[in-house]
Amino acid sequence: MNVADIVQRSDIVLKKYEKYLVEKDTKKEHKSQDPFLDEYANLLERVNELNLKADEISNEKNRALKATLNAELRRAKGVLLEEVPKLEKLMKKGKHVTAEVMDDRAAKVKQIREAIDGIPDGVHGPRKPIKPGSGLSPTKGKNVVNLAVTNVDSRAFTNENHYKHSAETSAFRQEYELAAKKQDMALDNIEKGLSTLKGIGEAMGETLQTQDVLLDEIDTKMDKVTKELRTNNMKLKGLVTQMRSSRNFCIDLTLICIILGIALYIYNVVQKK
Repeated sequence: MNVADIVQRSDIVLKKYEKYLVEKDTKKEHKSQDPFLDEYANLLERVNELNLKADEISNEKNRALKATLNAELRRAKGVLLEEVPKLEKLMKKGKHVTAEVMDDRAAKVKQIREAIDGIPDGVHGPRKPIKPGSGLSPTKGKNVVNLAVTNVDSRAFTNENHYKHSAETSAFRQEYELAAKKQDMALDNIEKGLSTLKGIGEAMGETLQTQDVLLDEIDTKMDKVTKELRTNNMKLKGLVTQMRSSRNFCIDLTLICIILGIALYIYNVVQKK
């Protein structure tokens, strides 16, 4: 392998993994020297994503799915709000942090907090910031807090239709009651099935107890029969043995008589000669 082959193969390997190097470089380019700005940009991007997600949820027609997605959105908002104190801690970090920079960063923290609160999640609408001094009026010598209630619609207290259900809430209520009835019916069926199974189990237990008594009696009788058979077998064995010994004695006696008769016959024949 010469130098040209080595260079050619090196170029092929570099081209193959070039995309990974480019992604790494671009990530480094997006990073700045100010950690506060990096965290602020990250939170702002995530807030924009949640706003887009909220817009998609608002167009959802399925109420159950919409409620689920809004719950997930509220959890995501809670995670973002928990990261705001981290952004506040980064306000003093960085180079050339002057009073003007601190004021600008404080305004950005307030802006990002209001942006997170302003994400519609199906429960809380966009929150309006409280203007300083609008509801507070200190008195001389005492720190008395006066709450000024303004822009209150008096019709909310006099109009009976103000607290009535809307079509959407009524439909949701009906759907909830129908689901609750179905669930209660299913639980009742399960309870009946469990009661039936309990009765079957108790009946089987009683039957098994009765069968246990019968089996115990059968075992006792079988033991008695086995003992009797064993005794009878022993008696039969003794009788057979006795009969066999008597038969053998008779056979032996017969054979002896035959042998003696043959011997006597031979003796007589020999005497006559």
